[in-house]
Amino acid sequence: MKMRSRTGSATAWRTAQRTGLSMLLAASCAASAAAADDIAMTPEQAASVGIEVVPLAATPASRGAGFPARVAIPPNQISIVAVPMAARIESIDVVEDQPVEPGTVLARLNSPALIRAQSEFLQAVNQERFLQETLNREQSLSSDRTVSLKQMQATRNEHAQATASVAERRQMLRDYGMSPDAIEGIVTSRVFDSKTAIVAPVAGTVIDLAVSPGQRVEAQTPLLKIARMTPLWIELQVPPRRAGAFRTGMTVDIPAFGATAKVISVGSSADRSTQAVTVRAELTDTSSGLRPGQFVEAFVTFAAGEKTWSVRPESIVRRGRDTVVFVRTDKGFRVQPVTVIEEDRDAARVTGPLQAGDSIAIRGIVALKGAWQGLGGSQ
Repeated sequence: MKMRSRTGSATAWRTAQRTGLSMLLAASCAASAAAADDIAMTPEQAASVGIEVVPLAATPASRGAGFPARVAIPPNQISIVAVPMAARIESIDVVEDQPVEPGTVLARLNSPALIRAQSEFLQAVNQERFLQETLNREQSLSSDRTVSLKQMQATRNEHAQATASVAERRQMLRDYGMSPDAIEGIVTSRVFDSKTAIVAPVAGTVIDLAVSPGQRVEAQTPLLKIARMTPLWIELQVPPRRAGAFRTGMTVDIPAFGATAKVISVGSSADRSTQAVTVRAELTDTSSGLRPGQFVEAFVTFAAGEKTWSVRPESIVRRGRDTVVFVRTDKGFRVQPVTVIEEDRDAARVTGPLQAGDSIAIRGIVALKGAWQGLGGSQ
């Protein structure tokens, strides 16, 4: 008899709760005068479905929890220096982290391809000179019609093609690392040299040496990279649920190094492997000693100049892209969108149009969520 009595009481409570919830949903959907984000509900209805509220209190702005971050070089500050032709690396004249200026010798190469290119250049020069002499002779004979105009025009066309060929092969030797003086020396000395030097095209710091002396490489094999070290990026790895709190211009602190950066972008997608969103901040002052590739802990100043509010984690409702809390009003509850700044098992920090003393629902959330969806909440 006692077991039957307890079972009957539990059944009665569940029936009453379902009845209350059904009445609440019906009342909410029928409340045509209510605003789109309001849930009409009397205190008795709230009590019948187990809704409880707690008062809201403001909290001081916080830099929040730390985020793992990595120091990186912006891609547009990196230049790749490649070997222009198949060659053997004679020597590497720089080391990683070495500053270089334009024209600094990076490596010395030995290449049979360079000999062929020099030979083809000299042949092109000889052909251009021969055609120039032919054209001059034909022009001197054209007055007495010894040479026809058609013949002279054909020679002029051949000379123009030869001139273009010389320019093309001269540029190829420049690309192979030869200086203008060395190229002209081929014409005067008619001596070929299989050795050349690769020089820095820009100023910066050498990174990622990819070859070693004695190594044979193919054309366009990367030799090394040259990077400008200012500014640097701080790439924060942020959980997707917290990425919405970031805004461009926010301050990022790396207290271990006394460095400060500014947020310049917030990723629109999560990394497939880590499921983290990348937030990038720009570090213009490199005197802190931070180096590319270094892992650090970064802190973000959230809601600077804006109030933040501490709420219970169970009071937060997420549906699609919406994050809301339910605020008690005279007529029921208001569905209030908020932005979550930080969250753990015991508390969450949010920003939004809230006021000290607002009552926030922490129990009966299922009933409120159902009523919200019935009013057209995000599906």
